[in-house]
Amino acid sequence: MSCCVDATGKFFDKQARRMEKYFRKKGLRKEQQYLVDGIRQNGVENASILEVGCGIGALHLSLLKAGAMTATGIDMSEKMIAAAHKLSVGMDLAQRTHYVRGDFVAMHEAAPISDVTILDKVICCYENVQELIAHSTSKTKRLYAVSYPRQHWIAKSIFRFAMAVAKLFRWKFHPYYHEPALIRNAITESGFEKNYERQTMMWVIQVFQRRNGTGEERI
Repeated sequence: MSCCVDATGKFFDKQARRMEKYFRKKGLRKEQQYLVDGIRQNGVENASILEVGCGIGALHLSLLKAGAMTATGIDMSEKMIAAAHKLSVGMDLAQRTHYVRGDFVAMHEAAPISDVTILDKVICCYENVQELIAHSTSKTKRLYAVSYPRQHWIAKSIFRFAMAVAKLFRWKFHPYYHEPALIRNAITESGFEKNYERQTMMWVIQVFQRRNGTGEERI
């Protein structure tokens, strides 16, 4: 793995225990519940799920409990992957889940084509958002669910401040702010149309449905 992947993994390693504890005690966060609601509105029964940047697995594990059939989680953080596997065992879902540690963009060819693809707060971790969206939409048969920073001065200010600090101190990992219009256009140009949206103060949550319904890989 590259140094940047390792740096990203180590950054999120530090958050794994806290996120696992929160999920066990309180369940999904507000924006995650919106994602689950949007996916379920479009039907999740017997669906296969690919979650890019799966973290501790809260989203896909919740969808498996709601009727999805299988889930693959990919994350750069070793401790996030370990927490997700631990939770899957505790929820009696281990046989229906598969986890891979790595950078999705670097390993996208090996990722499974799935009915539903989820990127929760992942777009803001990649500089080349068009590449990330192109590879992940190509793996999606039906639904593409995302959350990313909204176009609001608070969200913009927080992310741009973090980017400036990261550059100043030469961090190997730092977040990125991408204009929502650029993200939406990249998704729709990949053959999807939006049919669900909710917002919080920081995040916009959207679910897109493939227009042609074929889910054929294009790259």
